[in-house]
Amino acid sequence: MKRDISLEWDSDPGADLRAATEVYAAAGLPAPTAPSDVTTSADAGDPGDRIGTVRARRGGRLLGWLSLYGNGEAGVTAQGERADRLARRLVHGSYGADPGATAEERAAFVSMYRRAARRARAGGASMLHWSGTDTGPEGDAARALGARATGEIARIWTVDPRGWWAPGGLPAIRARTLLPPPVGLIGEGAELTVDVADDRAYLNAGEAITAPGVAPDILGALVAALVDLLRREWPDVRELAVFEFDGDTEGAVRLALPLAGLRIAHRVVDFELPLTQPPDDPTP
Repeated sequence: MKRDISLEWDSDPGADLRAATEVYAAAGLPAPTAPSDVTTSADAGDPGDRIGTVRARRGGRLLGWLSLYGNGEAGVTAQGERADRLARRLVHGSYGADPGATAEERAAFVSMYRRAARRARAGGASMLHWSGTDTGPEGDAARALGARATGEIARIWTVDPRGWWAPGGLPAIRARTLLPPPVGLIGEGAELTVDVADDRAYLNAGEAITAPGVAPDILGALVAALVDLLRREWPDVRELAVFEFDGDTEGAVRLALPLAGLRIAHRVVDFELPLTQPPDDPTP
């Protein structure tokens, strides 16, 4: 499949905007008019001065892109986006529960990170940095290129409501459902909302859980009540995914999720690749 994937290098400042415009057009939406209008999953503050963009295509269809930035410390940071995943956010209003990368996307990202490493090394950089899930295309690239994990920054917890039973030992709580259209619960000083799309549900802890000062066991009982709500009212949902990251609600979310029966399925990791030697794989 790698042989069918073509890569493009673009150092023009408008490269990212043009790539995003393709995704907007494919989703039937008006084109963004400025880079600030485009918000991708890769956005993480100011990574430095932009160097260029690597795009991956197959049969002319855009699969994704990596943007390279200099951080002023002889290192380069790569930030990527899968085209289909961005389209999902544009259509549904959020990334939602990620259905997972295809084999095509995984091959494309390994090739793009390899090309990014070559470009960064050719420009004099000593290190290439990126982040992503250990089970996703970013983790594939790290293993293929020999990058090392330098830290864990978030976790994705999952549960299948269809086979879930409420764990014992949780405290009794009182909560009520939110008035539609939001899906969620409010009670015990907390509010939880969840995005439901087809057979998947997604909750970003930093945006969809408001629980100042709520104890982990109470919050765990609320999450359990939310899983039960999905099981009863949305029987087609086969996965609830919760994105939980360092610096969440006083650390309570990380303690609450296992109490509700969720388990870590993916870890979001920082990777770094020393550029002392060029990538030895001859593929793009």
